[in-house]
Amino acid sequence: MIGTSLPLGVLTDNPNQEADKRLLDAYGGSRALLRAFRELGVGAVELRAVRPDTPPSVTEACARAVLDVGLALTVHATLAELSAEAFFAEVAPALALLPGDHPTVPLTVHSARTGSETLDRAATIRLLRLWADYADRKGLNVVLALENNRVHANGLSIVQCGGVYSTVREVDRPNVGTCFDFGHLYSNFLTYPACTPFLPPDGFLRMAVQTHIHGVKGITHFPLLEDALPLEDYLRHLRAAGYRGIYNLELESGRFWREVEPRDGFELSIHRLQTTLAELEEKGE
Repeated sequence: MIGTSLPLGVLTDNPNQEADKRLLDAYGGSRALLRAFRELGVGAVELRAVRPDTPPSVTEACARAVLDVGLALTVHATLAELSAEAFFAEVAPALALLPGDHPTVPLTVHSARTGSETLDRAATIRLLRLWADYADRKGLNVVLALENNRVHANGLSIVQCGGVYSTVREVDRPNVGTCFDFGHLYSNFLTYPACTPFLPPDGFLRMAVQTHIHGVKGITHFPLLEDALPLEDYLRHLRAAGYRGIYNLELESGRFWREVEPRDGFELSIHRLQTTLAELEEKGE
């Protein structure tokens, strides 16, 4: 299934930047946008992002907009020093709307990032265990996905794929996996090739429960132009590891709207992702 991330402001017809307004205007509003994406083959939408200060009414309105047009729901949440009750209160308005047959919802988070890798790793492990155990006790239909992120200084980091993999292994909960962010990996590889392998560890791929897919053209979250991402290589290895979840585009209109119209960027990316997946299916890969 193909998915796409959308800002809360787009889903509520309340864009906070000109690029998102152009995207909405191109379709005639959020409801028409969601219907058009569904017709193009999108099956899920990720709320990007639900934060501790997001009003519950906004979370509920966004989730309802997605579900009402027949799309599945995923969530980009925030790892912060919150109790399990407080963390799930952020996303509870969305989870409460899910039909009984809705697939498991990935809740994607980044590792803690204060500058101390030792402390950040310990905080990430502690919080993910607390939240995973709470979700299990409450019977919540969710899985936590720890995402590989960009590094901003040369050297290995817990936000790289290897670090995320070892962190999730230490968390050691069945409802915690990884989110493979294609664009973050490729950006790190281009910027720090000496310490960033081209492909993630196999274990990281086997533990993947969500993806974030975007191109890199000087900046990340760019559309999937032909030279912006080694899309086929990443998809092939991910699928070989057994992944059959959502292939989720994570574009950010504000980063590319002066070069590519937001509507064109999304539709081009949806088409390229569909085409590449179909070609891999034909090859049996």
